[in-house]
Amino acid sequence: MKLSKHNIHTFLLSANQKIEENAEFVSERLDQGGEMDFVTFPPNCGFTEEENLSLQKLKNDPHLKSALRKILADNSAGVLFDLFNIIDGTSEPDEKFGKWTEICFVDKTDELAEDLDFLHDELGSVYWDWKELRPDKGWKLDTYDG
Repeated sequence: MKLSKHNIHTFLLSANQKIEENAEFVSERLDQGGEMDFVTFPPNCGFTEEENLSLQKLKNDPHLKSALRKILADNSAGVLFDLFNIIDGTSEPDEKFGKWTEICFVDKTDELAEDLDFLHDELGSVYWDWKELRPDKGWKLDTYDG
């Protein structure tokens, strides 16, 4: 069984909706000078006092808000596009991450519903594995000092 055209279309419409909604939410929050406590990735994330002060400088600028919305949407879409290329088999993950045998999406059936793992549950926990593999860039996304 393969993924049906209507599920592909619905899934990609939802992806576009989420890209826009998240970009709007973050740019609106920055424009209003609101707390950024909604940031959940990576685990143990957050902002230093200096970062919070710098973020406050971004508020009340409609042109900056518009530009941020576009940058955030482009970033989200770029990540999804790269992941879809891996799923489509037109690119592959880095070999150092492990063996890759390719995957595909299929329409869910009652038989497939049993014993499925949830990718969204694994995303945060795998961050720590990624952190060990990534080259030291002199900066990090999390606030862990260890």
